[in-house]
Amino acid sequence: MAQKQYIKQLFENEELSLREIARRMELSFQTVQKYAYMEDWSEHHLPDVNPNHYPILKDVIPIIDRWLEDDIRQPRKQRHTITRIHERLQKEHAFKGSYSTVKKYVRKMKYIMQQGKEGFLPLAQPMAHAQIDFGTFTYIDAYGINQVAYALTITFPYSNKGYTQVFKAQNQECLLEGMQRIFGYIGGSPIRIKADNMSTAVAKILEGGKRELAEGFNRFMLHYRFLADFCNPASGNEKGAVGAT
Repeated sequence: MAQKQYIKQLFENEELSLREIARRMELSFQTVQKYAYMEDWSEHHLPDVNPNHYPILKDVIPIIDRWLEDDIRQPRKQRHTITRIHERLQKEHAFKGSYSTVKKYVRKMKYIMQQGKEGFLPLAQPMAHAQIDFGTFTYIDAYGINQVAYALTITFPYSNKGYTQVFKAQNQECLLEGMQRIFGYIGGSPIRIKADNMSTAVAKILEGGKRELAEGFNRFMLHYRFLADFCNPASGNEKGAVGAT
């Protein structure tokens, strides 16, 4: 435990690079990376990049994420450094926060994106971002009677790929089961999923646009380690690629 804490001390307080820490402590880069970003001491925990937990950065996080995603397609030497991100935010978006605030978020997000490269489908940018929604359709059953069913669809907008599961209801059990089936089929889970404010995922919209997540959805999200973004109320069209039929 002392060794793990020392890694975090060198990384967060003394601001050494992961490779320098690995060299000094004679550890593998992967081991240092794991403990440097650990938020608690669970063996299966990714860094916290929930925008609600970064109030100073909240308005510019989508901008930062876009730059980081675009960087993946660029040669390494042409990618944004943390200093460059901070400078651009100040110059182009009148950002008043400190360099250390930006650094804390960017380092964690880069780590999560790196994990995504190893576990997600080989998609174009934005990397491993998805959209989800229920749509309705009618069908004729074996007795010739019109019935209503619900199609849960997850799409990856840039690649224009989509995956659908059909249910007789659109409750939370169907939502989570459908997502689990799709994740199992594609062999991973997205980094971010955008949805409308479906009651199966959002228990309440709070002041300032914050969401209180439904308990079952929140547990599912933590288990599969993805982040959830929600449209503004009555603005399901913001998802773009997915919508009710």
